[in-house]
Amino acid sequence: MAKLGPNLVKAINVDRTSSEDRIQTRLDEIDALLNDVPAAAREAVHTYVDVRFQVDHQIATLQERITQIEQRNNRYRMFAETAQGNEAELKLGEIVRAFPANQLDWLGRLQVYGDRWGEFLLADPREANSEGGVFPAIWGTVAMTMIMSLIVVPFGVLAALYLREYAKSGPIVSIIRISINNLAGVPSIVFGVFGYGFLILVVGAYIDGGPANANLPTMPSTWWWLTAAGLAIVAFGAFMTTSYSLGSRKVLTKARTPHLGMISLVLWIVATGAFFALIAFTPDFHGFYRPGLPNPTFGKGCLLWASLTLALLTLPVVIVATEEALSAVPNSLREGSYGCGASKWQTIRRIVLPHALPGIMTGMILAMARGAGEVAPLMLVGVLKLAPELPIDLQAPFVHLDRSFMHLGFHIFDLGFQSPNSEAAKPMVFTTTLLLIAVIGTLNVFAIWLRARLRKRFHSGQF
Repeated sequence: MAKLGPNLVKAINVDRTSSEDRIQTRLDEIDALLNDVPAAAREAVHTYVDVRFQVDHQIATLQERITQIEQRNNRYRMFAETAQGNEAELKLGEIVRAFPANQLDWLGRLQVYGDRWGEFLLADPREANSEGGVFPAIWGTVAMTMIMSLIVVPFGVLAALYLREYAKSGPIVSIIRISINNLAGVPSIVFGVFGYGFLILVVGAYIDGGPANANLPTMPSTWWWLTAAGLAIVAFGAFMTTSYSLGSRKVLTKARTPHLGMISLVLWIVATGAFFALIAFTPDFHGFYRPGLPNPTFGKGCLLWASLTLALLTLPVVIVATEEALSAVPNSLREGSYGCGASKWQTIRRIVLPHALPGIMTGMILAMARGAGEVAPLMLVGVLKLAPELPIDLQAPFVHLDRSFMHLGFHIFDLGFQSPNSEAAKPMVFTTTLLLIAVIGTLNVFAIWLRARLRKRFHSGQF
């Protein structure tokens, strides 16, 4: 080995000395800053430095162990020759499995084929997602779709019930119907931008650190309490007006009843706005996860915001399908229920909804099919290329809404267009596409089977 010249050794020593001097100067500055803070804060800083040093040491140890294992594997190599006469050199660490393909009978081939499918469905991805399995993506797709359905179906059914059974023709109902139709035509990426800009940057940041973290202004305490008192008065007035309007409808004149209904609607709108203003601008709320900042808990993409975004995307589908199902219920059933003395809500709950359930299930099937295949909104509100932690597991609280997740649709996009070796990833792309279709088909078949059971149970003719 050649020796270093005296000038080079002197330069290295000077550089090392200057670097040590800079580190020591920086440590002295930190110590000077710590002298001005309380003893508890100094102790916390020292604890953090000790823990960070231990973690860095453990990481370095594991990395050194990984390097040793890789070097040990790379000592052995295998040379193979293809049927065309081409020779290939393979390192031992690159070999995942080996079997004599030309010596297998049909049973051995079926076993190898089954093992490959088992690995694809149940294993974690590796080698930049181009090898291994897609189980986290399957799990994330199913979890997101089911949570989205649990959110969108109740809201869609309630909205359709109001529009079909309670609302009367007027400007407000017309505006609502136009909004629903326009919502169905909005591009999906717009929903993703809305989810990122409002759900993540505003609502999620508010949950993490309060109004200050979400860049929201706060009310002075006096104004906040005055608004709370006004909210109580307005809410009480809205409740009394609504109760009087609905309970005394038979004795009121036709001129008074619409005015009471309009007044109650205005009061409820004012009360709702005041309620959200009190929550958003409260001066005494500092978030639920403030100690974890600046690392956000809900102020980032996660399963909750992805499900809410796709629920908003598929809401018009559920509303339209449910409204059609409610209109298909014969009026003779309603009239017979009223004739037996049932109230409007009893008629809806016991007669209308059971007979409309097959149509409601149709809306849910369409919503699940569209939501499970969407990719563009998820790229902004929660999906990741690799998420080792599952959003639903066996660790309490079992459903982790604050975790990001993998999705089969995004997995296909990542392999086909973002992979460093797209040609080698083509088989995985086609197989994952087939799997996504199978998952959506399985969810739809289950919903169709349930719809058929309900239709058979509540089938009846008009009379």
